[in-house]
Amino acid sequence: MCDIYCRAIPAQSGQSSLVHSLATLLRNNGDVVLDGSSTLTLPAASLQQLTRLFEQHLLPRSHQHGFLALPSHPADTVSLLELQFLFDILQKTVSLKLINPPGVKLQSPVKIFPFKSLKCLELKRIPPHLLEGLRGVYSQLEVFTCSKSLSSLEELLSLCGGDLSSALPWLELHTLNFSYNAIACLDQSISLLNVLKSLDLSHNKIQECTEFLKPLSELEHLNLGYNCLQRAPTLGPSARSRLLTLILRNNELETINGEGVSRAFKTSVSGNPRGETIEENHLAHEHQDVALFWRKQSPLDQGFL
Repeated sequence: MCDIYCRAIPAQSGQSSLVHSLATLLRNNGDVVLDGSSTLTLPAASLQQLTRLFEQHLLPRSHQHGFLALPSHPADTVSLLELQFLFDILQKTVSLKLINPPGVKLQSPVKIFPFKSLKCLELKRIPPHLLEGLRGVYSQLEVFTCSKSLSSLEELLSLCGGDLSSALPWLELHTLNFSYNAIACLDQSISLLNVLKSLDLSHNKIQECTEFLKPLSELEHLNLGYNCLQRAPTLGPSARSRLLTLILRNNELETINGEGVSRAFKTSVSGNPRGETIEENHLAHEHQDVALFWRKQSPLDQGFL
């Protein structure tokens, strides 16, 4: 999947420049955005400008929930016509990536209410308390990625960011990637991920998992590399039988035996204090069809094998 990127428009260039630039981009690439084969990438500041225009010209704040059919009669101006076109495309966009440049501090909410059809959402450097509208699409999201933003899971999984909603199950979410954050511990919000198959929490500050991963009965891929774990995670019986990939590299582990995770078909434990001992013990206790992948990885390495 490739990205369709809208470059940031300087504030002094005016809102009409943003509307025209994005409308032109989506007229040329709208088909791949609408069918989900490409991800629409927007700077957070650009989305903030757009949502202010939507609220001002197209809809009252009390009608921001649910799919909105815009008037069929022609708009009064070219700019308003382009704004209507943008709102219509955003309502049907399947995959969205919101980014905020390093060193830029957001001061006002980042609202995603225009996006009614999202299945994939990625956030980068977006403070959770400023994200509004997640409550409207969380139940349909299938892939959720967030980096350089979080200090806890519940900020997004339970509270839905700035929506501060009550916790409800994520009905369609099968892939969660919260790598490269500042998460120090897991919490009960993981139990809301009933159908999760792939979980990446690598490059965080997690010290222990306790029992929090046990509710993930459908889990097949788990990446906890580059954390501070001293004990391997404990999984439930269903996940232990389903698990295909387990990455625990670059933690502080001395053993993974007896933790109920060693049935994974591919397990990586490189970079731990007693990695060679872990490797030998793992191979000694598993069947021949279980492969332990022992290899040195770059500190920048991420994702699953």
